[in-house]
Amino acid sequence: MSKFKSLLSMTALGGVALGLFPAHATAAEAAATAADAANETEIVVTGRRPIAESDAAALAVQKKANSIVSVLSADSAGDLPDQNIAFAIGRLPGISLERDQGQARYVNLRGMPRRWSTISYDGLTVVSAEGRESRFDNIPTAIASQITVQKAILPSMPGDTVAGNVDIRTRRAFDYDGRHITGKLGLGYVTLGGGEEIDTNFVASDIFLNGKLGVVAQASYYRRNMATENWETDPYLLARAAAPDKRFAREFEYKNYRLIRHNASASLRTDYKFDANNEVFASFIVNTFVDDELRDNFIIRLDQGTNAAGVGYNSDAFFSANDPKFGTVFGARLNGRIDYRKSKDTIGTGTVGGEHAFAGTDVSWRVNYTEAWNGSDQPVGMAFQSPSDFLQRPTAVYDFRDSEGNIVRLFRTLGTTGARTQGERVFSAEQFNTPATNAFRVDGGELTKAWTAKVDVDRETQLFGVPTKIEVGAMYTDRAKKNAPTQFNIATSAVASIPTWSSLASEDPYKGKQPLGFTFRYSQRDKTNALIDGYFASGLMTRDATGALNNYWRVTETLTAAYAMGTSTFDWGNIVYGVRAEQIENSGRAWSPSLLRFVSTSSDDTLFYPSVHVNWDITDELKLRVGLTSTASRPDYDELRPNFTFNDSNQSVSGGNPNAKPEKQKGFDAYLEHYGKNGGYLSAGVFYKDIEDVLFTQAGVFGSTILNTGTTDRSGYTLTTTRNAGTGELKGVEVFASQSFEDAAKAIGAPEWMEGFGIKAAVTWAESSVNVPAVGTAPARKIKLPGTSDSTYNLQATYEKYGLTLSLAYQYRTAWLQDVGAYQTVGGRLVPTDNGDIYWDSDEEIDFSARYQINKNLEWFFDAANIGDQPAIRYGDQKQNPIERERFGPRYISGIRFNF
Repeated sequence: MSKFKSLLSMTALGGVALGLFPAHATAAEAAATAADAANETEIVVTGRRPIAESDAAALAVQKKANSIVSVLSADSAGDLPDQNIAFAIGRLPGISLERDQGQARYVNLRGMPRRWSTISYDGLTVVSAEGRESRFDNIPTAIASQITVQKAILPSMPGDTVAGNVDIRTRRAFDYDGRHITGKLGLGYVTLGGGEEIDTNFVASDIFLNGKLGVVAQASYYRRNMATENWETDPYLLARAAAPDKRFAREFEYKNYRLIRHNASASLRTDYKFDANNEVFASFIVNTFVDDELRDNFIIRLDQGTNAAGVGYNSDAFFSANDPKFGTVFGARLNGRIDYRKSKDTIGTGTVGGEHAFAGTDVSWRVNYTEAWNGSDQPVGMAFQSPSDFLQRPTAVYDFRDSEGNIVRLFRTLGTTGARTQGERVFSAEQFNTPATNAFRVDGGELTKAWTAKVDVDRETQLFGVPTKIEVGAMYTDRAKKNAPTQFNIATSAVASIPTWSSLASEDPYKGKQPLGFTFRYSQRDKTNALIDGYFASGLMTRDATGALNNYWRVTETLTAAYAMGTSTFDWGNIVYGVRAEQIENSGRAWSPSLLRFVSTSSDDTLFYPSVHVNWDITDELKLRVGLTSTASRPDYDELRPNFTFNDSNQSVSGGNPNAKPEKQKGFDAYLEHYGKNGGYLSAGVFYKDIEDVLFTQAGVFGSTILNTGTTDRSGYTLTTTRNAGTGELKGVEVFASQSFEDAAKAIGAPEWMEGFGIKAAVTWAESSVNVPAVGTAPARKIKLPGTSDSTYNLQATYEKYGLTLSLAYQYRTAWLQDVGAYQTVGGRLVPTDNGDIYWDSDEEIDFSARYQINKNLEWFFDAANIGDQPAIRYGDQKQNPIERERFGPRYISGIRFNF
């Protein structure tokens, strides 16, 4: 409750601050300042103020909204900050980011799971290549003129938005006066790996046919060449009754990754105005994300070794007598893996629509087709393994006492079976005999096709003597998603010469900086590709028909929706109220390896979502918003598949649950917003969600042989599946302030250059709990809502003066739950079956940006990302049990923006 009490005092202090220090001047005020300066004898260069321009446009939209939103708008040149949508909106209040390889990918709205956030283009929801989890790293900011984050949902919006919706308003030619050309050329450097970073975009628009036809085209390309440093101590073994407090790791590995990521986008939009009351448009957008990864790793299987007397590592005797954080394992198995991945995610979406007005009625319609490809191509997959003879395996000395730097050192193994001894230190894993055991290639991925049609009709009228806008609408969506990868395998025992790691190694030096207990060289791409291509061409590599069947599934979904909504306007504000009804039908088809036949499932559900929003204009500057909402998030498509699928490269099995139910929520929001006369802004609010049937992902050992093929044993793979938990709740506080010191500097007679300083600050505090039902010997328990951080902070210091714009941004979020693990009772205590609940540790990022207006057409920019280079850390159950630590290094890029 202390957090909620502090909200009141922060609101009061913020109001005082806003009265003394009005925020950035608007674009009009900046222009007026420039005109005044021109009349002076001394010429003063004022320049554009991109942050002030963007803030002024965003607050104008936000103030007129009928529910709780946060808005990011382009500046007067039509530019948004950052390269992709995820980075851009990550600076808005209540938003935290989830990153992949150091790049922002998913968003958590007010600390809620990423799957609860939806994405739309121009008000029409589109499917993501990954399913219901919307990715934002493959959408460049170049396509957008404005981004609106809707935190409280209206009846006119799809009901599967629990946390909120991110709507991207695409550029259109009528946003500009005539011909408009803008773009960016940037070249940079990635410190970890020494690779290049390229960021370019180009936008051209024009108006034809006497102002009736507008055409805008956009193209962008982004590329990052980098390396990562990574170690993993994962998974942990089940504790023993004799030593329930001891968590021994099953294995340790170094992952040396090199990767190149490409983002490419192209879009075209045409608008045609027949007259003032009728216009139509056609919009086409294609976004492509290519992840080209070279993954090399060596794994020390500690559980395959023994103590000096030959007693197995994974035994009661070993657990009782040894320290899980520091010790020696004799004859541990050494595994190597080479995995080349060239996954390609592509989303193509096309929409035609129109806006019409006649006889006091407005009609809006849309028809959309979207096709999304989530590629999983793996040109090369190879496994290496040391022989069963313990004398040919290493002795491993593990040191996990420092959770920031787990390390394993290798030695020769000497002696006899019952009297093993440690030999000389071995610095390279390649010095041990690890012949290749198998090789494979994977082609394919997940294909989604979706048709959507919607119509909205509104009319101004009187309802009980109150001016009211009545809106009704309907929407129909038909989606189908299938997974059909093809795997080709070869047992290397079938080839004349069995490859070794050294035969495929390159001489490139290690690109990371972390201290290593042992080394190994990177694999050489051309050699390894040529080897697999040779197996393929000679017919030695054959299609795994059984694996293809086991991994095939298809899920369909049709949704029919209708809504009715009223907006009644009073002299003090308005009330928005209504209800949305959605009827959903799902079907699934997949191969069952246990039944040896295809299995089909089907389900249907009808849901109603009433909501009401009150927007009270207390004064011209002060607005109170209160909302009551109800929504539901449906399970993802792959979660509804009626089978298990597996991935040999990371030794995982994922299982569908066609009986999974939607997660339902009833929410309450209350926000107070202050809009200063000079652009200053302060908001403070509370939110609460009562949740039912929370979906959670639970991981554990697969423990079945039904997916085994040939010599590949998948029974020890990690199974991840989705289940509905019990009830839960989420509550929190969100505070945001944006402030310029221009007027304050003038008031105290400070030098003119001090007028350019400003600050933005956002904080979100959240508390959550979810009831997890009893499983086996594990009793029911409470956990946090996956994806929820207790605290999220966004701070930004800015400076804008004389054509110079500077920004230093800091983002921080506390630890959050990623996956719900399996537990059981051992020796009267609840212990993790393996890793237990998996958390991401606290995360922070520091970024710096500089822009200088050379002239009215050219602007120089410089961006520095991830300056602090904080490692990303995951841990299992408790922080002292880390399972992964990786680092990506800072990145720097500079270039020119042009605007004509």
